[in-house]
Amino acid sequence: MTAGPDPTSADPQRWARAQERIEDLLLGGPRTMTRGEVHERTGLSPEHTARLWSALGFPAAGDDARGFTEADIDALELSGRLLDEDTFDEAEELAVARALGQGLGRLAEWQANLVRRTIAGSGRADDPDAVVDAVEALVPTLERLQSYVWRRHLAVTAGRMLAVLARPEGERTEENRVVVGFADIVGFTALSRKIDETELRALLERFETVCTDVVARRHGRIVKTLGDEILFVCERVEDAVDIAFRLHEQVPDEGGRLILRVGLALGDVLPRYGDVYGPVVNIASRLTSEARPGTVLVDEDLTHAIRETDLDVEVRAVPQLAVRGYRHLRPHVIRERAS
Repeated sequence: MTAGPDPTSADPQRWARAQERIEDLLLGGPRTMTRGEVHERTGLSPEHTARLWSALGFPAAGDDARGFTEADIDALELSGRLLDEDTFDEAEELAVARALGQGLGRLAEWQANLVRRTIAGSGRADDPDAVVDAVEALVPTLERLQSYVWRRHLAVTAGRMLAVLARPEGERTEENRVVVGFADIVGFTALSRKIDETELRALLERFETVCTDVVARRHGRIVKTLGDEILFVCERVEDAVDIAFRLHEQVPDEGGRLILRVGLALGDVLPRYGDVYGPVVNIASRLTSEARPGTVLVDEDLTHAIRETDLDVEVRAVPQLAVRGYRHLRPHVIRERAS
């Protein structure tokens, strides 16, 4: 006779105890303080903490709700110390909080799904203790890995910054002049309606994996992934062009379902908390939308820069484009010459 499900697995008290254990692990203890008590401990106004809490992406807590822990106090005191030392002002503090909240929020969603899949694979999906065991096993390792990756990225970024500062003063104005590129999957919306979730996940995994590898190997940086599209930047024209060609070559799967279109533009950007802004970003996006499947469209400034390099590419003018915000774009298609 097959045993039925454990009747205690649905016990609300067991799940409540599991949540307490997870919060002890992740937050260093239970939520015991109200917003007013946080204000008394830190000296920060309730309005300030509410703005900061919202910028981090956390749901608002009522004035009487005991939603804060000692770890929250420590974090707020660290932030207050940076304000006192004039490392940044309140506006920049909120901008940093938004950047951290958005980036780490996405990471936390993925990690929570990883825990869920780990539990499902063990056959203990209905067991609160299994959830706690999985969190206890995975979180310390993920935390160490995150710290390593962050430090490694910071070392690379610091190296770029120092390279700029080492230039003669008159050459530093070019530090934000980059090639901005977009690459997106042609017909992705229609494709996603035809295949199941497993296939869709596999295709997106291939797209993101190949794009990350191609861009990193050629000294570029992926700024963000927007579902079926990536935004990347490169300092060197040659690297950006090579990235575009290699993406077209390596991303498509055997079924030919991952055909791309790519747009590149050269110009000055405003870097802000890991993202980039400016007309050149908008131009690259518009060019990508207008590019035919399997092609690379580039703007006029990048066309001139390509012609000044030793790149062995074909450059062909296409009719002037009138797109939203830009009525007189003069793009060119670039292709690798046949060997």
